[in-house]
Amino acid sequence: MALVTAAQAQFQPVVPPEKRGRVDAERAGTHDAANIRTVFYNYGMVGDYPPDPIGVDLSVFHSAEVPKGSGLNYSDGITPFVLARIQENNGKTSHLMETGFRERQQASPYRNRIMRFEPRPDFFQADPNINRGRSPAISNDPRTWPDAWPDKANDPDDPGWAGSWNGYFGKRPNADQESYTVMDDDFYDAWDFYPDRRDSTRRGLGLRIEVRGFQWANPQSSNVIFWHYDITNEGTTDFNENIIFGLYMDSGVGGSSISCDGIAESDDDNAFYTKRGNLNLVYTWDKGGHGDALGTNCYPTGYLGYGYLETPGKPEDGIDNDNDGIIDEKRDGGPGQLITGQDNIKAYFLANYNQANFEREHGTVESRSAYRAGRWWTGDEDFDWVAELHDAGVDGVFGTNDTGEGDGIPTNGETNFDRTDLHESDQIGLTGFKFNRIRAGAGNPSQDVDGIVFFDDGRNWPKRLYDQFSDPDPAKRFDPPLALNYNIGFVFASGPFTLKAGRTERFSLALAFGADLEELENTVQIVQLIYNPICRAPAYADGYSGSR
Repeated sequence: MALVTAAQAQFQPVVPPEKRGRVDAERAGTHDAANIRTVFYNYGMVGDYPPDPIGVDLSVFHSAEVPKGSGLNYSDGITPFVLARIQENNGKTSHLMETGFRERQQASPYRNRIMRFEPRPDFFQADPNINRGRSPAISNDPRTWPDAWPDKANDPDDPGWAGSWNGYFGKRPNADQESYTVMDDDFYDAWDFYPDRRDSTRRGLGLRIEVRGFQWANPQSSNVIFWHYDITNEGTTDFNENIIFGLYMDSGVGGSSISCDGIAESDDDNAFYTKRGNLNLVYTWDKGGHGDALGTNCYPTGYLGYGYLETPGKPEDGIDNDNDGIIDEKRDGGPGQLITGQDNIKAYFLANYNQANFEREHGTVESRSAYRAGRWWTGDEDFDWVAELHDAGVDGVFGTNDTGEGDGIPTNGETNFDRTDLHESDQIGLTGFKFNRIRAGAGNPSQDVDGIVFFDDGRNWPKRLYDQFSDPDPAKRFDPPLALNYNIGFVFASGPFTLKAGRTERFSLALAFGADLEELENTVQIVQLIYNPICRAPAYADGYSGSR
């Protein structure tokens, strides 16, 4: 069993029960800054299923609506999930699947509540007289911001960041719209498992999940919502190669009522994936090609998909998991060794890199900026950090005289190094795909269904999914395509990976739209190119304050 209690680790602080996830902190908001408009919830779900699917008012119900204003929805709900294999205190091996979905969940055996991700309080404005829409915190509406941010309470210069946005890029919003929510898995209490030896009241896997959604209205990314999931192990238990992260999407291409195709729109969807080239993409479409929208039940449908932008790496397995010519790169490895002189740099490169794979991904080593400068730190695995341009210190901003600025050594936080450089991670990408055949559509000769639920109802779906997504044969981790009409959902995964006590791993995905599959693939390829520069954008040295 790949599960131990960490003997030496930099643990996260113990979170008191009243500051953990709770039902009365649930809020719903809307992302609408670009061409995709959707409801989202601070317990993880994006999109939803209407209470009255036939009589739904499409002018106000938006569930991955594309284009904005059309009333054409593409999903019945999407949730992140964490899937883990654990050993309970009684020695039993069990499997947990934690989600933020609207259904398919298990009730707690001890309390009158559903086991689900729940949002933490204090990360949004709770006063309904200020936050009249009862929305999660969103950057373009200061009325949704809390009086002070809990995760900024210890900032020595501005404790709590009162009146400022708490953004990925700092106090000043960078995206046209950024949402920020925090949830945890404390409601998962059905197992004899306690992830934090310091606190017997902490349940689940001891995880905190920070979720950020980003929208930019520029033409390159108008058909995209970027989603970041930062998963932090707040307990004292190391999870060694037994954690899988992914998303479950309930397809709803064309809405939920009956279109001119003559079938309920939820019952004629399909889905698949591609890993061609640099793509790690899953997608869904309507087999009939039409949906129910405002003013018409014959609106042409397109393709909605998720493209992987960032996943955890496996920096110690001796394998080039992302086939970029670099073995076991890592985003927290430090500066490494300084090598000077182009001949010495080239010799090290030839001895330690796969030249063909590196050049396919990055170009020749001679074209890289560190090689041209003749000074290269081996911790800058892709040769793109140079002191003249990037030696700005921890905050990534020149002129603040902070730690690391001007010392000639790469520092975590500086552009093109460690956490700001996605290429310095041996990312595992998309590693599994599974259909959930919910119901056979009209005229379907097959009545076979899967009926996946996120708990053990006697069919033990968490274990079955874990076993598929961790199969020693990578090909068996992916389902073959479907050819018949179904009401479907699908599960896509990345893992297993390691999550040590006190550590954080990030998953970033692009929820993207295309009129056809080719356009969707092109959109995802473009946003993959622009995503790394987006993540390199430094936090601003000056603050941004909005007035309520």
